[in-house]
Amino acid sequence: MKSEERFLNHSLKQLRIRQLWTRKGQSVSFAFYFRYFLTVIICSPFWIGLLVHFIIVIRDGLDVNLSGDVALLSSIAGFHFMAFSIVWKHKKIADLVDALTAATEFGNPDNFEKTIRRLNLYSKLYAFYCLFGTFIYAFIRHQEIPQCLRNNEEKGLQEICGLMSATWTPFDKNFNRFPDREFLFIVQEFSVIVIMCGGTAVSFTTFEIATVIVLKIKHLHKLLRHAFDDSDRVVWRRNLDHCIKYHRHIIKLQELFDMQYKYPNGCYVLIVGVVIASLANQYMKEKNFGAVIHLGGWVFSFFICCHAGQILRTESMMIPKAIYNSKWYKLPVNLQKIVLMMIKRSQQPMELHAAPIGVMSHELFITLVKTSTSYFALLNQTT
Repeated sequence: MKSEERFLNHSLKQLRIRQLWTRKGQSVSFAFYFRYFLTVIICSPFWIGLLVHFIIVIRDGLDVNLSGDVALLSSIAGFHFMAFSIVWKHKKIADLVDALTAATEFGNPDNFEKTIRRLNLYSKLYAFYCLFGTFIYAFIRHQEIPQCLRNNEEKGLQEICGLMSATWTPFDKNFNRFPDREFLFIVQEFSVIVIMCGGTAVSFTTFEIATVIVLKIKHLHKLLRHAFDDSDRVVWRRNLDHCIKYHRHIIKLQELFDMQYKYPNGCYVLIVGVVIASLANQYMKEKNFGAVIHLGGWVFSFFICCHAGQILRTESMMIPKAIYNSKWYKLPVNLQKIVLMMIKRSQQPMELHAAPIGVMSHELFITLVKTSTSYFALLNQTT
């Protein structure tokens, strides 16, 4: 397969740029961990300044809407945890990626390469949305500078205008002038691209991996439906053994996938309700279109993760139907008993968990949207 057609080609490229994945041909080493922690340290002034600003506004009772601060702090905390999980479990995730694309005795599913190309295209489009969205957000914040300066004068505030987010600085000086404000803006823009866009790349790999596993499950469906079309009993047994091995292979892939992603997914679920509600409240209070861009990215990102879990569960539950649609009735009793055992095992769905919350699914997405609505109502009354 050509370089541009490799599985997770674009997503892993995004992770490498942000020091969350090893370079091509290199294994995990001290240098890899050092580059990751160095990147975390370089980005730390962004979230530290934001956190201190949040604390000072609450302490001094300032007339400042903190919805944007809550959304960003929650996002940063969640994305940092997801990034750390990817770095910490790099070896096992890399093994999973290799196993999904390695040549096996089962062959590649239909449209395998076409699906890989499509996933890489989706990854590029999603990365473009995230990057383009940050620049649009920055432009909108720059346009708000005159209004921000007027608010500072009317309310006696010392907000630094035109930045990606509100921030506190330890220096007693006016940052609302060139080049001080521009320097802070560059630091924040770099941090947003690393933290936010890196986190979205991690979340999109969930959808890509689930899609390929589902493709293999559909391939198993096809093999099962035609496993007993031949009239030779020896072929029946060989095809049945092949399908059982393939089923076990897919189960191992799914279990490895679930083990590596269930805690990042759980963190995602814990913060997404707060983030969506805070961004919606920010837009209602400030009419900030940048909040809509941020909100759209979060809703879409969470939906594709839930959709990944849903399609995995749905397709795995279709295995018994594929067996039923085969010519199983032609088999001798001893082979029919084996088929029954396979049906029994297939009735346990393959699931993508979000520890300790539950299972990623469309139902979870709807539940979190409802929860976000409740959070929004609370924030709208109290801020």
